[in-house]
Amino acid sequence: MLALAGAGPQDYVIDLGSGDGRIVIAAAKQYGAQGLGVDIDRGLVELSRENARRAGVANRAVFEERDVLATDLSRATVVTIYLLPSLVDALQPKLLDELRPGAKIVAHAFPMKGWKPDRTETLRISHRHEGQGDESTLFLWIVPARARGLWRGGDWLLRIEQNFQEIEVEAEVAGHRVALSEAKLEGSAIAFSGAGMSFRGRVEAATIAGELTQAGRTMPISFSRVR
Repeated sequence: MLALAGAGPQDYVIDLGSGDGRIVIAAAKQYGAQGLGVDIDRGLVELSRENARRAGVANRAVFEERDVLATDLSRATVVTIYLLPSLVDALQPKLLDELRPGAKIVAHAFPMKGWKPDRTETLRISHRHEGQGDESTLFLWIVPARARGLWRGGDWLLRIEQNFQEIEVEAEVAGHRVALSEAKLEGSAIAFSGAGMSFRGRVEAATIAGELTQAGRTMPISFSRVR
């Protein structure tokens, strides 16, 4: 799960339903990250703390007894989840509201309803538990910026429709529609192209700023949210 998220020393990992603490301990010991494990089982939280002490990472792998739905996620850059489907779905609005654009969510076995994962990975299981199959699937989502709306920059007008990370962009220049063939949103990074032009930039609250390339020329451009 941590490898799929590309975890590293720059990350703060929150594991929801952390069990014996192995994910957060691995994040600290193998990937150099800091992390928090959350579980409602006091015995497992105490076990996790002891496991972190034994692994020599108790200062970077912290465990708390807490309801996952009451946990502040705003600090996390990576969230790992191995919970029942109903709880995974209940977490979805919280994840979107509290995590910053570009934060990564990795779920084991159960995807979130209605939100298409950015990547999936199927692994062969060498040590199976009773009733478990030969394979396990991991799902990765990258939290998208809120790009939906009407944006204006100079003579340009953008209308962006959004469904999670999937976007459709309509563009006008001086009142003339520009045919776009491609549009992509990953975290806060946005790109669209068509009709001999391309744009790459970032969504930052009420601004989209980046570079527009057209007719062999590249120029900076910024769009402000109209609504």
